[in-house]
Amino acid sequence: MMELLSIGDLVYDGTYRVHSRFRRAVNFTDGTHVVTVLDRGMDAGPVNIVVRGLDSARAKTLLVERGTVTLDGARMPFDDRRVYLSGIRLGPRDGRAFLGGIAHLGAFLVQLSPEKSLAFLLDYERLWDLSEGFERNLGRHMSQCVKDILYWNRLRGVERLKGCGLGLTPAGDDFIAGFLIGLNVLGLLGVSDWSETRPSVLQAALSGNTLTDSFLYLAEEGRVFESMKLLIASLAKGSSADIRSSTERLISMGATSGADIGVGFYMTVREGLTRRLRRVPHRDIMRHTFCKTEIMWS
Repeated sequence: MMELLSIGDLVYDGTYRVHSRFRRAVNFTDGTHVVTVLDRGMDAGPVNIVVRGLDSARAKTLLVERGTVTLDGARMPFDDRRVYLSGIRLGPRDGRAFLGGIAHLGAFLVQLSPEKSLAFLLDYERLWDLSEGFERNLGRHMSQCVKDILYWNRLRGVERLKGCGLGLTPAGDDFIAGFLIGLNVLGLLGVSDWSETRPSVLQAALSGNTLTDSFLYLAEEGRVFESMKLLIASLAKGSSADIRSSTERLISMGATSGADIGVGFYMTVREGLTRRLRRVPHRDIMRHTFCKTEIMWS
């Protein structure tokens, strides 16, 4: 017998059909919105429904109504106690703790991230662990895109990074999601106003893929899944041990997705707190001016 354990605060009422399925999760869509039904032990999230007793191989139909979720005819009522709140709670007073904790996060990402993740952006020696040829060239390309996003021509970097990498959510899109979450955190900490930057980054990142676009919309709004929320809380208040534990939980998501989101988030918050991240990067002022000596490829 199935039991609903949590439901995200941005799960909309409606009838959904299967988009994609995995061993412990099924993605549903109504053509506009995405809802992910997951087995017990998986992350709560803004559009996630966590269910005890899920048979992901057989799930076919999902109906969401006020106070009730029906999966393949099985009704699962819920009340407000089961609703996961996905917003981030921070204030300017948390900035000092973040500045101390962010260095721990970077070290743990390098130490714990999977081999094929974007951790080479933090430790360039890891680039040589990638296979010579396509993987290593892709790594160099993504590195240049990230430099654009952080320092030079943000929208050009986003447009060239999106869709890069393998997987259901490519590494490039995961980095951009981490970047958008990082901008939300910087805004809450009082480190500049990114309310105009986030929508422009989102528009440049959208690809028409229902799943990745939904993921990016949530990141732009600062709505986060449980592992990221715990990481942010540990950076605001926790010890090094708490930050390590929450980092381990984050990078356990997918093959490399959690680590790649973490790298994007870390680099954004680090550069913001050290005042190296600008609302208008140098070359965004002259978007159509390109350096002829710069190597550009895709």
